[in-house]
Amino acid sequence: MNSIVVQESPVGTFTQLAIGQSFTVGDVQHGWQVVELWPDEELAQIGIFKLSPAMVPAGEEVVSGNIERVDGVVKQVVITQPAVLKASARQLRLAMNATGLRDDIEEYVASQSRDVQDSWQWTTEFESTHPFVVGAAEQLNKSTEELRALFLLAQTF
Repeated sequence: MNSIVVQESPVGTFTQLAIGQSFTVGDVQHGWQVVELWPDEELAQIGIFKLSPAMVPAGEEVVSGNIERVDGVVKQVVITQPAVLKASARQLRLAMNATGLRDDIEEYVASQSRDVQDSWQWTTEFESTHPFVVGAAEQLNKSTEELRALFLLAQTF
């Protein structure tokens, strides 16, 4: 079953039920079989809802989520943010070569402190949200979208 099963009690408060978990409505305890056998309309009458998991857009990760009633329908609602993208130093350099950014990056790094130069030379994996990476992108007037595109391209190498 790839549904999320929740119980609403009191009204507006939703608690997720584990697969196989019995539950109580009023003074009546119900076995999990009720969830599997009863139609959704009957389950809703006792405050039990089967939901489809919220779709998370590609390249996004869930920051938080909850169950709520939206336009009268009980749904899982998630808040997402761009996922942290990772690429090896080799992948990133190949992507920079392919996009013509390598010389600009090398020039930028050469103008920075020894710590930055060491980081560029010796880091084996870069993260798209690391301050060094974000700072370099800003110095080269690259948008967040362009930076993400570079990392996505790098991941193909």
